[in-house]
Amino acid sequence: MAEALGEFFAAPPSGVSLDLLEAFGRIVQTDDGILPPRVFIEAVEQSPVAISITDTEANIIYANKAFEHLTGYAQEELIGKNQSILSYKVTPIEVYRDLWGSLKQQKPWQGVLINRRKDGGRYLADLMVAPVQGVGGETSYYLAMHRDVTEMHELEQQVRNQKQLIESVVDAAPVVIALLDSRGDVLLKNKAYEQLAIGYAGRELITSLLQELSDGVIATNQDGLLQGNDFFNKELALDDRARGGKRWYTCSGAWIEVKGLEADDYFVANRSPSLLLVLNDISLQKQQQEQVRANAMRALMAEQQLAYGTRETLSGAIFQLQGPLNMLSAALAIQQRRNQSVEYDPLNNALTEVLKSGEQVIENLRSALPKASTEPVTPVNLNEVLREVLGMATDRLLAGGVEIDLHIAPVLPAVLGRRYELCSLVKQLLDNAIDALAEPGCSRRDIRITTRTEDNDIVLTMHDSGPGIEETQHFKVFEPFFSAWRRRKRNHTGMGLTIAQEVAKQHGGNIEIEPQEDYGPGCEVRLILPLKAPRYLANEMSG
Repeated sequence: MAEALGEFFAAPPSGVSLDLLEAFGRIVQTDDGILPPRVFIEAVEQSPVAISITDTEANIIYANKAFEHLTGYAQEELIGKNQSILSYKVTPIEVYRDLWGSLKQQKPWQGVLINRRKDGGRYLADLMVAPVQGVGGETSYYLAMHRDVTEMHELEQQVRNQKQLIESVVDAAPVVIALLDSRGDVLLKNKAYEQLAIGYAGRELITSLLQELSDGVIATNQDGLLQGNDFFNKELALDDRARGGKRWYTCSGAWIEVKGLEADDYFVANRSPSLLLVLNDISLQKQQQEQVRANAMRALMAEQQLAYGTRETLSGAIFQLQGPLNMLSAALAIQQRRNQSVEYDPLNNALTEVLKSGEQVIENLRSALPKASTEPVTPVNLNEVLREVLGMATDRLLAGGVEIDLHIAPVLPAVLGRRYELCSLVKQLLDNAIDALAEPGCSRRDIRITTRTEDNDIVLTMHDSGPGIEETQHFKVFEPFFSAWRRRKRNHTGMGLTIAQEVAKQHGGNIEIEPQEDYGPGCEVRLILPLKAPRYLANEMSG
């Protein structure tokens, strides 16, 4: 076929075998014979579509004015010439093979060729060729109609190029992009979205995303369609099932009106709203912010703990000094009653000076006591406090191989208090539990922590698997400078539980140590805080 086609275009036959009028007569011949050939000729001649008729060898026997205008050839230059005068070498040979293969089977063919005008200019020809059968059913002529679609191709190609560029930019963008229709179906998405969607089934990711945006940003009307206003940088968290854990995003949304594609929408601009969502991953910034906040909290808690420790240490020292001074004062009083000339006694004078000096020392210590905390009173959720304290203690827990078993209440009412003081309190309890696991003879290293509401109180329990505390020391451990550790702890002053109890008392609560036999090996410490805050805390908050 290829060789025959090459020979056909190299040496096309010439001449017209039939009268043009007879050709048109056969083309338009009907059973009734009521359509005059002249009507057909005039209609074709005035048609804006380039029309030509050839014999079975593709020799042109007719071309209308639109054909002349499109190709640049005059009528006399076309008649008897082969259609190959319009062909251009850029058109693949496979296209011509397909064309002639269809025509030989008496089937019409439609496609696009690259044609060449008389002046050498090229254009894209959208061509339709149909075989015209004679009385005996054999093909007598070929009717061809074609139009210049170069400009349309250029526009389509520009749209394709622009679409490809936009898709490339969208895919390369370091943000998650998704376009949703009013039903929540994804119309457009980029690679970052596909990466985030790994591990999600069906519309599960979109459902999670819309749920995060449901608090006044995106809503669903009575027909189940999405509605809302544009929004900017809404923070939300999504499960990253591809890499595990949660990731934080700022999400912005814009509503776009999209014109319908149905035939009924051609004249009437029926538009439907679509939602463009852009998510920017801020997990790293969140982690950095959390690290800064945690460091600030550590510094503040350390400062508060130092202040508490200093105050409790000085108070303990005052208490320790006050006892001997009281005894000395009583002894001097007894001696003065027994001996009237005691003022001339050098020993009495010396003891009196010691008593005065001791009282001055105590007064100096009292004046050196740090001032009470100025932290404001706010509603505090003990679950959040626990989470922050565990986050700060992560390195120590990992280093010590300590396993944390958490059983926290899903919903826990807030208590009125000073947040950082309560964080310091819980940290003291956790540090004490971790210290207990370092004691000799401790085979297991786990801490079970629970939170719950009990009557009118919030209760946090911390049960370690350490050696426990003897019942005779359940109250003594809260005294200043007391330490029952068998293994010496560095920088341990024995003030941790003292400080914790002091903070609990200031919040109207208490710390208790449960009897060991009720809970098995180890020690369970209970922090109890009232839901109804003491009046002085409530007044401080309202003030």
